[in-house]
Amino acid sequence: MMRRERFYILACVLSGLFIVGFCLSILMAEKKPKYIWKFGTLGQDTIKMVSILTVDLTGDILKVTNSELKCVWYMGGVMGDEEDYIAKMRINQLQGALITGTANAMACPGISVMELPFLFNNWDEVDYVRNRLRPKLSKIAEKNGFKLLFDAGVDFEHFYSTKLPMKTPEDFKKSKMLSWHGPLEVEVLKTLGASPIPVNVPEIVPSMRAGVVDSCISPSFWWLAAQLYTITKYINPLPIRYDPGVFIVSMSAWNEIPLEYRKRIMKLMPPLNKKINQELRKVCKDSYKAMITYGCKEVKMIPEEIEVFRKRTRPVWNKMIGKSYSKEMLDDVLLLLKKYRTKKKVSM
Repeated sequence: MMRRERFYILACVLSGLFIVGFCLSILMAEKKPKYIWKFGTLGQDTIKMVSILTVDLTGDILKVTNSELKCVWYMGGVMGDEEDYIAKMRINQLQGALITGTANAMACPGISVMELPFLFNNWDEVDYVRNRLRPKLSKIAEKNGFKLLFDAGVDFEHFYSTKLPMKTPEDFKKSKMLSWHGPLEVEVLKTLGASPIPVNVPEIVPSMRAGVVDSCISPSFWWLAAQLYTITKYINPLPIRYDPGVFIVSMSAWNEIPLEYRKRIMKLMPPLNKKINQELRKVCKDSYKAMITYGCKEVKMIPEEIEVFRKRTRPVWNKMIGKSYSKEMLDDVLLLLKKYRTKKKVSM
């Protein structure tokens, strides 16, 4: 009997210790964060690239900051357009964002030079220039109030239209071409014959479906995710421009966390940046194929037709100096490209 009582008492003690330990583990796991960073992005939560940010990045940051820094994501434009993100970061309603286009130029003036028409021939050129230009872009962003965590290559963007092939200047004259990417895009479209209609990103889908506009330059993954392929008749895969994206945090939020945390977070960025870029390129390629398979007509252009586009848009490179980027920034990019192409024996 004594043995049974002792066994019972021991079992109760062990059970109690287990329960206490279990409760403590829950309390530790649910440790209230000291800092909260709220991020905005136009990316849809159905895109794997966004899940990398919301799961992998958020989890990694939580680990390296001892559960003191929590990231919360607002996706699909629920916090407004990308320009709204910049404004909200300046008043601390948001602490960070994944942005492209006009917002890029607001956060990191000069990065627009990467969007020049027919500047890059392939991803290898993009990566070569991007990696070497990053230190300068980081300094520019910091002077403007933002910490550049990484830059992502969104896509070599294409022309989409519900009515026209978009392969001649005459097509552009007849189109109701929307513009969402800022002054540089407007100038490029004008040189091709269009009269661009400014539309904020959250209004692109309803504007296209209502027929207010019928043509657009867009990354393929976004066009697919927005389900605009269902009304798209033509896709011209001419890589008119490279679209850089940047992941930023306001300097006020960045400087609020301990220096050690900042160092740990920056160590996370290079492998994450590589992973994001790889996934984006795969998603864009797969998205394009899916839309062609669905029934969107792929437009083919002969070299002579492409050359017309090149010659028409080339003056934009110098025209936008002092408006979208400095001459120094353009010279830096062209010099880097020259070095790369000389090494690879490719003509400018």
